[in-house]
Amino acid sequence: MKSLSLCRIECRQLRHDRVFWATSLLCAAALLFGFNNGRQWQTGQDALIAEYAQQSRQDFEELLNMAKELRAKNQPPAKTVAERERDPRYALTLGGMAQHICRQNGDLAALTVGQTDLYNACILVNAWEVGGAYDERLHRTLENPLRLLFGRFDAAFAILTLLPIAILLLTYNQLSAERELGTLALLGCQPVPPRRIIAARFAVRAAWFVALTLLPLSLALWLAEPPADVPSFVAAWGGWLLLSSVYLWFWFACAFWINSRGNGSAENGLLLAGLWLFLVVVLPGCLNLGLKQWYPLPSRMAFIDASREATIEVGKRKSELLGKYLIDHPDRVPQTRSVNVDDYIQTRLALDEETQRVLAPGRAEFTAQQGRQLQLVERLGFLSPAIVYQHAVQQLTGQGQDYQQAFLEAVAEYHQRLRAFYFPKFVQDGPEFSDYQAIPQFRHPPPADAFRRSNLLAACVGVGLPSLLLVVAGWRNMRRIRFKVGA
Repeated sequence: MKSLSLCRIECRQLRHDRVFWATSLLCAAALLFGFNNGRQWQTGQDALIAEYAQQSRQDFEELLNMAKELRAKNQPPAKTVAERERDPRYALTLGGMAQHICRQNGDLAALTVGQTDLYNACILVNAWEVGGAYDERLHRTLENPLRLLFGRFDAAFAILTLLPIAILLLTYNQLSAERELGTLALLGCQPVPPRRIIAARFAVRAAWFVALTLLPLSLALWLAEPPADVPSFVAAWGGWLLLSSVYLWFWFACAFWINSRGNGSAENGLLLAGLWLFLVVVLPGCLNLGLKQWYPLPSRMAFIDASREATIEVGKRKSELLGKYLIDHPDRVPQTRSVNVDDYIQTRLALDEETQRVLAPGRAEFTAQQGRQLQLVERLGFLSPAIVYQHAVQQLTGQGQDYQQAFLEAVAEYHQRLRAFYFPKFVQDGPEFSDYQAIPQFRHPPPADAFRRSNLLAACVGVGLPSLLLVVAGWRNMRRIRFKVGA
């Protein structure tokens, strides 16, 4: 009998398995519920980003209109630094204007929230400083700390943890139940080897389960909102669908291997439950603890204390620093007046440059340790398919730590361009500043780059290869079934 005929027979038998259909529909409902949660979070983030972007544009336009009105009225130049900071005819006002720089969510962001709910969607940036990722001036909505600790129930969480449990519940006794019901001898009397029958049973259930769970979620994803970049969306969606299918098939392969050992249903259930607990809970937790022990991140409170101490220490040396700054930057020495320690602009530039230099090692250490942690996760993540799946899906959807780091690096690069543009103008600042078109603009790292950066092939191999090995081992173990027919 051909394999296709066996699969047809198993499909006819599967139609009467109410437990399988009910469990599959419940899993599909859980995925849609998780997708709805992720969609609501994404909608809130997009609304927040649009609001901040509109606010930044309005603030800039108001300054331009005010500058035109002051010039039309021939308003006299500002006499003090405080007046210059409020006069949009001066570069000092535009350079000190805080604008919101916001990260862009990808088309698949609703599938997984990841750790992005721990960060603000937008960061305040001006020529002087970059607001922290937890800047209170953004009026972040208060959130329960326990909810942030446990994370959100999204579709990726359901696929990662709940669907494997459902698979193991549906398949743990596919062979042992035949022996316990006394029908194993009838199975062995068939002209088809029993292992082919059991293999077809697992294959049919795996195909139907994946189709009943992932296809409704894919349909909801397509209908939620038309994607902005269709080719990029299709590529990322196809990668996610392939990886999710391979991950679910891994758990079917585990159940097939456990069944092939010939143990009872109770023992199979305990072994599969222990395997799920080890691969999904214990091993990722141990890796997380190992990361904190091997490559601990510098303390945030220690960095804040160091920033405060550096600011105080630099302030005490302002005379020395101002002289050194003017020697290093002779192009910024005013030609029309002398410079002394009471010159606010020059002194602030000197103090800001020295403060950045003092704090640079701390920032570099944090970035280096974070990079080492990511490298270790990529190296040891293949010990658990759950780690591989979570890391790869976050990369595909643009919700991973690598995209967040790319966004922060883009913000830092934009801040440096603002400093390079405004600082020379602060020295020779006058009420005739009109170089508005030359003001640097922020360049967003496209969310589509997350798919190009993701190592999809390696992730599929990392999950698919163990599945193949388990199927081969189970197929070899199934040869012993004929010796147990009379048992």
